[in-house]
Amino acid sequence: MKDLKKENIIATAHKLLNSKLVELEKAIFNVQNAANEESKSSMGDKYETGRAMAQNDRAMLENQKNELLKDISTFENINFEQETEFIKNGSLVHTTIGYILISVSLGKIVESGITVMLISSASPLGTELSGKKTKDSITINGRQLQIIGIY
Repeated sequence: MKDLKKENIIATAHKLLNSKLVELEKAIFNVQNAANEESKSSMGDKYETGRAMAQNDRAMLENQKNELLKDISTFENINFEQETEFIKNGSLVHTTIGYILISVSLGKIVESGITVMLISSASPLGTELSGKKTKDSITINGRQLQIIGIY
């Protein structure tokens, strides 16, 4: 793990969460503008249909934004610095299938040329890893993996 620094992974993940928030806010703004333009240029049933679709799109985007805000809050409240021999929320886990950061479900990020999977502690893999320690093994989806290190 000489090239991989946990604080860099956390910073990259934080940037990604914030950029997703900015993109959602732009999308909400664009949907609202499109709905406003539709109401200026159309009349009748077409106008009502377009407006209803825009409202549905906006509601969907607002729900995504609210979920993302929850994830950001969860991420910001994780104590990533607490050292422990057992895997918990905030642990960076080196396994035989790669690196996993237990935090929020964010997918894969690449840091220092190394792929790190960010998963929630509530995910199936997160649940299996929780409480395990170095040299323990788990089987997930018929595939065995061993824990090499916890950081």
